[in-house]
Amino acid sequence: MSSIPLPPDTPRGLEQLLNGELWPRLLDQGKVFALDDPAQCIRYLRLKPGSCRIFLLGKERDGADQPPQGILLRIYDDVERSRTAFEKEKSRRPLPSPDGLFTFHDESSGVVGLPFPNDPEIPELRRIYEPDRFRRLALDFLVDHPTEKWRLQRSLTRFQLLAYKPGRRAVLRAKLKFRHLEEDLKERVRLHLKVENKGNAGQSIRQAKEISRATSICKSFRTPRFLGAAANGCLYGHEWNFGSHVDLTRSDISVILETIGTAIAELHALPLELRPLSPPQLMIDEVQIIKADLARLLPHHQAEIDVACDTAISAIPDLSLQPSSLLHGDLHLDQFLLDEDRPVLVDFDRAGRGYSCLDIGSLLEDLRSREASEEARAAFLYGYQSTSSAPLDSDQILIGQAMSLLRRASEPLRALDPAWPMKLLDSVERCQKCLDGRNR
Repeated sequence: MSSIPLPPDTPRGLEQLLNGELWPRLLDQGKVFALDDPAQCIRYLRLKPGSCRIFLLGKERDGADQPPQGILLRIYDDVERSRTAFEKEKSRRPLPSPDGLFTFHDESSGVVGLPFPNDPEIPELRRIYEPDRFRRLALDFLVDHPTEKWRLQRSLTRFQLLAYKPGRRAVLRAKLKFRHLEEDLKERVRLHLKVENKGNAGQSIRQAKEISRATSICKSFRTPRFLGAAANGCLYGHEWNFGSHVDLTRSDISVILETIGTAIAELHALPLELRPLSPPQLMIDEVQIIKADLARLLPHHQAEIDVACDTAISAIPDLSLQPSSLLHGDLHLDQFLLDEDRPVLVDFDRAGRGYSCLDIGSLLEDLRSREASEEARAAFLYGYQSTSSAPLDSDQILIGQAMSLLRRASEPLRALDPAWPMKLLDSVERCQKCLDGRNR
């Protein structure tokens, strides 16, 4: 049996997967590939009442025409919903995976399986693993390697799947090798590739281009250089950035975090007009949704959840007097690389304009969860406050921390942490303490 407690409305197919019953049966039927422990291979999990989406990653293959072993499971508690979903997927006529696996329906568990990269919302994802098509797409933004002078060497092309959100986007690292057609020259190109569904790709590409241009003049940090987009409008690339992740055990970590604080202050000051992220009413609506979701996960603790969320809702209007800032939108320590101790800030998928305290609160909470020292956290805040054109007061920072705690409260469940109920409640309690600490 699975040692992971699950919410009351979890579909039975997920329980069967986690307790070890489902995968061996599907394997015997030739519907999936072999995995020693499927629960340990889950790379994406999205739970809804009575349904969920799960992506499992198997064998890593980095060749130009060999996608990794992967499968997306859509699991439903309602048998009729699973049948309808399967019939819809069959009508799309997906191709088999390199292992000969097809889209399938397991009626007894309500599972519909789609082998990677057969994502119906991102059909262009398959093009990456078709070398001739990928070459034509990539040359749209690899302008330094035109076809009349350079040949992309298929046998030396390599991909690594870094992240995948089914129906939305996939992120890959690409290593390409070019050979000059006239001279004895070879060049390697490393890219950070994204492929998105058509509904979102246009805005993402415009935003990536604008952020790259706006941050190119920044003094205290840099961002990946935007290279361009393919003609299909769904694939785009940035230069690959080298650097190391921030190590909190460094002896000079306070200096590094102060530098990061300075970098975020410079980012927030950029006069770049992007989509608005967090007007007060939308934040209130977001917290109402979070409240309902958390209460659904832990119905026996609805009272504590309601109090914390209602307190946050009453505090949010206090932010309306803050000026608008350019936000990163998903700020945590893994969004930074250090290149000779200069911060490189990455992943602007959630960027937009909003309240700067939301970025600051998010990073402070991330540092706390990683057990960074109080001195280190204070150094980050000092770096920000000493260079920001609009320093924050403690009440605003506490609201930012409270919002970060609510937004991330269900992350341990998505990571299938056996202690997720305790950690979710801890986030709710910390949120309440942050809000109670205002005006003291």
